[in-house]
Amino acid sequence: MKTTPAWILWFFTILIFLLSTRNPSYILFIIIGLFFVSFRLFKQKGRDNWIKQNLIFLSSIILASSAINSLFTHSGRTILFSFPQSWPLIGGIVTLESLVYGAINGLIISALFLLFNVLNLALSIKQLTRLIPRAFYPIAMIVTISLTFFPSINQRIREIREAQMIRGNPMKKISDWLPVLAPLLVSSLEKGLILSESMTSRGFFTSKPSHKTTFPVITMIIGAFSIFSGWILSLYSYSAYIYLPLYILGVTMIFLVLNRLGKAVKTTRYHQEELRKYDMLAIVIIILVILFLSLVSIYGNLTSLNYTPYPSLVFPNIELAPFLIPLLTLLPIMLNHHDKN
Repeated sequence: MKTTPAWILWFFTILIFLLSTRNPSYILFIIIGLFFVSFRLFKQKGRDNWIKQNLIFLSSIILASSAINSLFTHSGRTILFSFPQSWPLIGGIVTLESLVYGAINGLIISALFLLFNVLNLALSIKQLTRLIPRAFYPIAMIVTISLTFFPSINQRIREIREAQMIRGNPMKKISDWLPVLAPLLVSSLEKGLILSESMTSRGFFTSKPSHKTTFPVITMIIGAFSIFSGWILSLYSYSAYIYLPLYILGVTMIFLVLNRLGKAVKTTRYHQEELRKYDMLAIVIIILVILFLSLVSIYGNLTSLNYTPYPSLVFPNIELAPFLIPLLTLLPIMLNHHDKN
């Protein structure tokens, strides 16, 4: 997998699945698969340190989520210990079920963090900014400028810090860093003014705004509400006949509006991406998995997606059909093994 469409389809498939399930077995396998993909995508230099830092960070998220949920949610049958009822908010019993529920929340957050991390490793900044629809091209420009702003600020801070140390400033206390702020602020404002003047002189975003924006805005709001409603209904175990049409309706409305607005924007692209055979194979596999799971959701009953440890803790059920998504996580590794170019 090399091109943007294959990675984006892979990314949204796993993202939607993570937002639609609370089964810790599926989520844990997805996290393991994302670690393997990150290990293959990350450069050799600093790989071990990156994995160590992420393991510590994800463990902290899971532990913090478990602790917070157990302290503020007093439900479940397996009582571990209790706090006095007079204590505000945390007073009451602490149960094993609340710990597990908090850990599941931490696993979901960890999986989402790793998923975005993998996408950042797989695609360059240019590929990511090109994902912004043409209707929002000013936002794409602002995002590009913002991504280059922080590295330039860090470089300017190092230059000012070295100049201050040459003048005898030890740069050890907080007060020693105050002389850095004034030149940093002045140089940042100067660069911002130069950039704004150059963009204005080149005619950036000088076209007259269209006043016919009510219909597209309303359509996008309805589409977003449709997707959100479908997600909520899927979490509450409603039939796929209800929430799948809402998903399709919302995505279609947003896509048509963005496509219509994007046609009014004239852009020029160089070095167009070409879909290779392994990228096409990845897209076909992902689409087949999506269609298969959709049919299973409509004509079957995927009870294993909705897991809760309340009122008493039981082992989560595992079905073969949803387990295709954790296996799909390893698809970039299997295809990159063959696609060496």
